Amino acid sequence: MNTLYLLTKIITWPGAFLKGFWEHVVCRGLGLEVTDRHYLSANEACGHAVHTPAMTPKKAFLLSFLPWLAQRITGWIFLGASVVPLLLFNLRDREINPLLMPEYIALYLGLSVICNSFPRWEDARRHWRLFYGGPTPEEEQVMLEYSEALLAAAEAEPPPEEAPESEPEPEPEPATEAADEDDEDDEEDDDEEDDEDDEDDEDDEDDEDDEDDEDDEDAPELPYPVFADRAAKILLAPCNAYFLAGAWLERLGIPAILAAVITIAALILR
Repeated sequence: MNTLYLLTKIITWPGAFLKGFWEHVVCRGLGLEVTDRHYLSANEACGHAVHTPAMTPKKAFLLSFLPWLAQRITGWIFLGASVVPLLLFNLRDREINPLLMPEYIALYLGLSVICNSFPRWEDARRHWRLFYGGPTPEEEQVMLEYSEALLAAAEAEPPPEEAPESEPEPEPEPATEAADEDDEDDEEDDDEEDDEDDEDDEDDEDDEDDEDDEDDEDAPELPYPVFADRAAKILLAPCNAYFLAGAWLERLGIPAILAAVITIAALILR
């Protein structure tokens, strides 16, 4: 575990906690299960919500973009309320500015939120791989399970029953008028039985169709990531690279260090 990363997360704990909250909200919206709700745990997941991996480029992009957007909006609101009077107007005298202490608090909150806006390093790598790389080991395992389920469903289908061979009809024998009437009655009865058999066959076919539909509904959905088309890859390439680079820098604690240095220099130098 990177000690510097954990130290910067502890120093900027309001922003780290808020980042984990936004990730939790987005995961609920995308249908991803959150497995660890301790946003400030003492490990690499500090400041993030541990969740099941995103399996499509769309979900991976939204999981990186939406919390980042919410963090940036919140952070700039706090910074706007503090940077303008403190750094632009130099209102750093308590006698002149009675809201000096709340503005310092707003400055700290704004910086802590801005410094915790990028996704977790593992999520950023998965995000990039879903757009421009091959399937991950987890995705290959899911694909294997899906193919095995399809094979098992195909083997479970019963073979089609062979139709019985029809026996040759006997040649009609000459008969009397009474016998002809009996034959006509028998033919009517046979026609009624055939109609009933046809209705039974139609019912059986409907039942088989319903069973096939139920089997299709029970079949697992294909979770293999559908890669974005070439235009989307090109258009989103700068944004995806930005999230990947930002996650790497945040993993090293560089944004928090730069923010602290720049703020101290701005407050000291008039």
